[in-house]
Amino acid sequence: MIDGQPLMLGRVQWQLEPWRLGWGSPLTLTSEWGDQIFTSRMGMGLSGLTMLRDVSLNFDTSALRAMFPLYLGGTLSGSFERIEIEQAGLRQAQGTVYLRNAIWTAKSGNIPLGDYRIDVAGDAGSTDGIVGEVITENGALVLAGDLSLAMDSYAVKLSATGPVARDDGFRRAVSMLATPTAEGFDVVLQGQL
Repeated sequence: MIDGQPLMLGRVQWQLEPWRLGWGSPLTLTSEWGDQIFTSRMGMGLSGLTMLRDVSLNFDTSALRAMFPLYLGGTLSGSFERIEIEQAGLRQAQGTVYLRNAIWTAKSGNIPLGDYRIDVAGDAGSTDGIVGEVITENGALVLAGDLSLAMDSYAVKLSATGPVARDDGFRRAVSMLATPTAEGFDVVLQGQL
């Protein structure tokens, strides 16, 4: 349940490989509900570290609206070689996230944005932390920049250009997070976790 709403997992399958219990990722988990898919090999270390390997996911961004007030439509998918989570939070990640057919779902009508990729790599305990490079594959809103996550902090540094970035209505909608520029706007956020 998320905010009193059931989270549909659909058909859930799991497979245990007992010979991997001492090391590695002995459990394979798959969840399918229409186009919503999650699959991963999973394991847990003696220290409590949760390891996900060969992660694949796909879901409509409307699933996120149950947790976050997002005005964003599209399909979020990704594949990760590995994700490691410890009690303090995300420790390591290596993979790619895609946002396809992104739209801004405004009251006045949907605004097509584009297709985006985030290449994710790193260790939260390192100097750079876990870094995601944001790349626009195509679209009317061109985003470029980095997202980073360290053990106790986060940072977002994005620049937005293109026709949508210069649209007055869209600029007003993102004005609490964005600083206007001649070509569009910049989003620079940082904080402590």
